[in-house]
Amino acid sequence: MNYFTFKEPYKEQDRTILEMNILPDKYCTFNCIYCPVSRTQYKHIKTDRLVHFEGLEDSLAELNRQIDTVHPDLVFINSLGEAVLNDALPQIISFIHERKLPVRLLSNGYPLALEPYKSIANTCEEVIGEIKNWQEKDFQLTQRPVSGYTLAQYRDNLLAFRHQYPGKFIFEATIVKGYNDSDEAAFWLAQLTADLQPDVLSILALTDKPFDKKLKISDERLQEINRIVRSYFTSK
Repeated sequence: MNYFTFKEPYKEQDRTILEMNILPDKYCTFNCIYCPVSRTQYKHIKTDRLVHFEGLEDSLAELNRQIDTVHPDLVFINSLGEAVLNDALPQIISFIHERKLPVRLLSNGYPLALEPYKSIANTCEEVIGEIKNWQEKDFQLTQRPVSGYTLAQYRDNLLAFRHQYPGKFIFEATIVKGYNDSDEAAFWLAQLTADLQPDVLSILALTDKPFDKKLKISDERLQEINRIVRSYFTSK
């Protein structure tokens, strides 16, 4: 039984990207109020434990077929939830590497400094870490993490992973209206970005429907925050 799903291949800077999901449902350390997956038919399981899924052999066969059909330049593991919770992730990455392809892994960033997740992520050529809050109360309210998780730990985990990661680190900050769109929040993000020194920085508005109606900032404000963060980041 195949449980992998794939998006339509697309181009990114002249590279063909094959984007895939390796979870049959949403398994994640968070249950964010603005997560579009939570509003679908998929089950949601909030956990920070490794999970085993049946059907890996069939799933790898489908991945192999997709690679043969698409001929991608990179495979992007972007799952319904937190991909590192799939206990087969090392095998999946190895399989992609056997096909002589680099791997990009998206993580919410929280588990990246923790074993065994850190060692797994270190085998990927590119890793994306992300953040959506700058205050503890809003982190708890909107991202609803596994019990005991704090924003300070989240920040520290991102930094610890980045400072030892040998590959290309991509940092994505999503600006959510009313939560992290103030100047004070922008300067906090600027300091974190300067500490992280990512290879690529993406500052994004929340555009997922229907959350965009109330939580998307204006293009003008997004440009202002970009200017604040990038000015500080590049001056360090």
